[in-house]
Parts: sequence; C-alpha cells; structure tokens
Amino acid sequence: MKIQTVPFQTKEEFAYLSLRGAILSCELPPGEKLVIDRLSAELGISQIPIRAAVQRLQTEGLVDIHPHSSPVVAQLSPDKVNEVFLLLESLELTAFRAAAEKITPAGLDELEDLIGTMSRAIEDGDTRAWMKANAAFHRCIAEITEMALLVDFTDRVLNEWERVYNFFFKDVSSDRLPEAQEDHCKILTCMSDGDLAGLDEMALIHNRKANQAYQAILEEKGA
Repeated sequence: MKIQTVPFQTKEEFAYLSLRGAILSCELPPGEKLVIDRLSAELGISQIPIRAAVQRLQTEGLVDIHPHSSPVVAQLSPDKVNEVFLLLESLELTAFRAAAEKITPAGLDELEDLIGTMSRAIEDGDTRAWMKANAAFHRCIAEITEMALLVDFTDRVLNEWERVYNFFFKDVSSDRLPEAQEDHCKILTCMSDGDLAGLDEMALIHNRKANQAYQAILEEKGA
C-alpha cells in the first residue's frame, strides 16, 4: 500500500499527517492493521515518531490500540451516518447563532466564495471538490464563532464524515447537491440578516435532509 506523504516540520508530524490522510481517505480502510515496522519502511522514518503519531490518532478515535497486538484503523458502521448528522445538527444550532453575532463583511465574503466554489463543482460534476468546499464552509462558520471547543468538535465530526463518505458513498452519485446548495445560500442570507430563528430552522433542515438522503442510499445498498 502506498501512503501519500505530505510536507512536514517534524518526523512525528509527517507520520501523523500522512497516516491521518490515508485513514480519512480510506486508503487505510477500517480494520486495517497498522504494522509499525512496515509503516517505518514505507515512510522512511524510525518507529518512534510513528508510534507517537498512532497514539495521537487514537485520541481522535481514528485508531484502536489493544495490548499485545498491532494498532488497527477504527471500524465504521452504517450507524455512523446518523451519528454524524445528529452531532452536526447540535453543533450547528450553536454555531450558526454565535457566528451570526460575530460575523464581519470579510467573513460573509469568505462564505460566499465557498458557495461559489461549490456551485462551480456542481456544474463540473466534481463531487470531490464539492465535498471539500462543503466541509470548508461548515468549518468556516465554526471558526467565526471564535469558540475553540466548538471548532475542535466540528472539525472532528467533519473528519469522521469524510471517512464515512469515502467508505460508504465514494462511488455513489448523489442527486442532493443542488438542494444542499440552496440550503447553503439560505444559511448565508439568514446570517447576513441576523435571522436567528431562520438559522435555527436551517441547522435542523440541512442536517436532517442530508441524513435522510444518505440513509436512503444505505438502504438501497443493503448496508
């Protein structure tokens, strides 16, 4: 298996970012054993920074470590889809309101630019680009709140969604992107207008519609 390496400052950071990227993309799929000496040879670094990186990944819930055996990439079940959207709904009920109270014209411009990127991705049929910009849109709203814990929790849930999507839905076309894009435009309008009730409604609608759509895909696949 060839893990895509990334620029780094320390060997531990190099190992951490390389392994994390491979796990989120499912290049290292759920249940895969992380054999330290093999990873050491592949990444070209000693085992010590790899072990440190694996421990960091364990704290993020991406790796399971058990005594007397190799670490393994954390398993995924279809139930994770529901979990992700329930958590995002709860986080965004807070994030949307808090962001609306702090957002600046520059913040609105950044969100509008991300919506534009998503629109172009839909026109190009580039689902991967849309997914990347979509995650950036939701991360941007969390960052506008300046609430460090909320940013951290949102980032972790969005990372888990990236892994869930790549494992269950990577090769499945989705027809819901234009509808999701309409939601993003409504969220931006409500935020610009300071419409807190409207933002509450969109936090519920946006995540519940996404959950329902992906649950339907799972049902079709028999997952």
